[in-house]
Amino acid sequence: MRTGRRFTRHAQTSLLALGLISSGLFSFASRAGMAGSSSPQAQNKTVVFAVSAESAEGSMDAVVIVDGKQLRAPYTDEQKDRQRHFAEEYFPTNREYRLIFGGGEAGSVTVKSWTEGCNNIHAQVTAATSVKLGGKVMALATNSETLGKRAPARRAPAEAERAAVLALVKSVYSQNRTPANLIASIKVTNLTATDLDGDGKYEMIGSFTLAAKNKFERDLFLIAHQQGAAMRADFVKFQAYQPPAEGFLSSIDLIDQIDLDGDGSGEVFATQGGFDGYALLIFKKAGGRWRQVYDQIGDAC
Repeated sequence: MRTGRRFTRHAQTSLLALGLISSGLFSFASRAGMAGSSSPQAQNKTVVFAVSAESAEGSMDAVVIVDGKQLRAPYTDEQKDRQRHFAEEYFPTNREYRLIFGGGEAGSVTVKSWTEGCNNIHAQVTAATSVKLGGKVMALATNSETLGKRAPARRAPAEAERAAVLALVKSVYSQNRTPANLIASIKVTNLTATDLDGDGKYEMIGSFTLAAKNKFERDLFLIAHQQGAAMRADFVKFQAYQPPAEGFLSSIDLIDQIDLDGDGSGEVFATQGGFDGYALLIFKKAGGRWRQVYDQIGDAC
């Protein structure tokens, strides 16, 4: 899913060093243990993919293998043979997958071919859907017949919702010591309304950026819900940093959401940029709090 996003060297190092993690929410297979286990394709594991497309033609990356409450990386960037075997099994020409948008089925994607990137494999796909994918509007896909069975629930926010979110965003930036004269320059990268827990009430997921004249960057990834006429933040990821000379940013953008473990609440999938690459992330809500529970390299050159 080469979307122009870049992956920080620091984040790349952390991913390559990822080992056994037990969060109590999901458990993760260690890189070493995964390499020695039988292949996931032979076990016909449930896979969730990230999809980006323009005019029905798109790209698809494998994000995660789901095995109950265990999340497994399909392969590492160093396992070239494993990547090729995965591609041969999951990316054959004309293989069809269910497209997930707003947590529910919204069409399908069909594999045309696959290619090797710098450190990952990417499938070229055609999307059959009424959803207008493109730019920051992305989706998920899966081979599972049970995931994503709720009705799709994703739309652009209403004008009042957008205004309430922007008021909250300005407050978050101010609380993070952003100079008052810069607040008006905050840019909305993407703002989406989606029902994460199937209660008919839409949460807001947004990405925002602010670049000062000295190139200093302030990025925000936000999950919020409506409380009266205002918005209340459920998850705030605020980053303030000096980008490298090449200008690669570490901002986080929504892909989509899907309930992976059947607890009634959708996990949020996102992509994070960095230095000449990108990462794929999963966020989960448990005990009333959101946190990142998984990351996987998308590609890094």
